[in-house]
Amino acid sequence: MAIRNAGCRTMTQPPDRPATAPAFHGDPSELPTDPNLVAGMPYRHYKGGAYTAVGVGRFEADLAPVVVYRAMRDPSLLWVRRADVFSEPVATPRGEVPRFAPDWPAALACLDFLPRQAVLDVLALHDTPYRRYHDRRHILEMFEAAHARGVALDRAQALAVLCHDAVYVAGCEHKEAASAALIETVAPGEARALLERAARIVLDTRGHRPSAEGADTVLDLDLLRLAAPPKVFDSHSRDVFAENRALLAARTGLQGDALLAEFMRRRAAFLSHLAQRPQLFLTAAFADCEAPARANIARIVGAAEASGD
Repeated sequence: MAIRNAGCRTMTQPPDRPATAPAFHGDPSELPTDPNLVAGMPYRHYKGGAYTAVGVGRFEADLAPVVVYRAMRDPSLLWVRRADVFSEPVATPRGEVPRFAPDWPAALACLDFLPRQAVLDVLALHDTPYRRYHDRRHILEMFEAAHARGVALDRAQALAVLCHDAVYVAGCEHKEAASAALIETVAPGEARALLERAARIVLDTRGHRPSAEGADTVLDLDLLRLAAPPKVFDSHSRDVFAENRALLAARTGLQGDALLAEFMRRRAAFLSHLAQRPQLFLTAAFADCEAPARANIARIVGAAEASGD
């Protein structure tokens, strides 16, 4: 029997217990030594499901080591499986494969100069509940877009993408500076000039005007969501609203439909100002994004103007 309570799935007995279970005594040597079993590591189940490791623990009844993990499709639900079963081989038509295998994205190869734990630690900063737009998805999308388009990010650019929203508080004027300051902690072994260029690129994301070498590519990646299909773009707008809702309500005293209308008015004004630039996308690799981004902006601005009539 399984019980779902406060987002955690607990079990009355360890799942998949072998017929002859070994005895456990709480000795640290009994815990799995797989270096990939760290918080935040993505895993792929042999049937195709995407999961994230939460950590390693013990089943309280017999001290059996377990892996705690969550499904990407429902992060609110935690799953628990004995550690030996989690990583054991499973027979399939294509041969034996691990039940769960690490699924490190190919798009993150540009970060291979960093320990994976360091990358996961920064990504974890993007998982706070109030983040709905400036979250882990946004960072991974930027890396995936660069990878898909054959854009090779150098170390400074890769650090800037990873860290540019690491510190994010809606309405705070210093979030880019705080994110830039984090870089030398994330990559302490890198050359000072490289760290300074990465930090400068992060600072450039505030006004979206490049001043550092390579910043133009990072800024294009950061604005890529403007060129999303209309339904996806509108979903992003809802996420931005959710992220800023409490602050906007506190500052305006508005609620409900009036609050949403005020948000859309401000978003339309911001996008209209952005659209006055000769180019939204600065590099040839993202030139095809210009037209769909401007179409999305025109649609939002037009709707705001119509509602104000």
